[in-house]
Amino acid sequence: MTSQNDSSNRDSETIVPCSKGRLLIVDDEPGIRNVFGHILSNGLPNCLIELAVNGAEAVAAFSAVHHALILMDLHMPVMDGETAFYKIRDFCAEQKWEMPAVVFCTGYDPSLNLRKIVSSSESHYLLRKPVANDVLIEILRARL
Repeated sequence: MTSQNDSSNRDSETIVPCSKGRLLIVDDEPGIRNVFGHILSNGLPNCLIELAVNGAEAVAAFSAVHHALILMDLHMPVMDGETAFYKIRDFCAEQKWEMPAVVFCTGYDPSLNLRKIVSSSESHYLLRKPVANDVLIEILRARL
């Protein structure tokens, strides 16, 4: 016979899965957001793509939808991509949500902490701008 305490412990360990097929593109440059959106809507036609202009918008959008994948710029005003990653990670831990795959896409050198995050997880990835269309699609498809 299972006690009520055992049952509640099991329930507290349940992780809510990501919304499959949902992708969030986060970049402060409208041209990059639009080009990435166009490339990915053609290359990943079964994916629902949403856009955010900075890390704060990304955290808000993610907390409402629970995207399966985030394509995140690193250097943005309001909140940078690395800070947004930590906020999303903490939110997932608090809510018992599955952490999405995050592909960081930047033209700058990432911090040592970010390089450690990417190297310690097969879900996360670091792309350097500029990135070829087929490479972008391939990397994201592998994480969906």
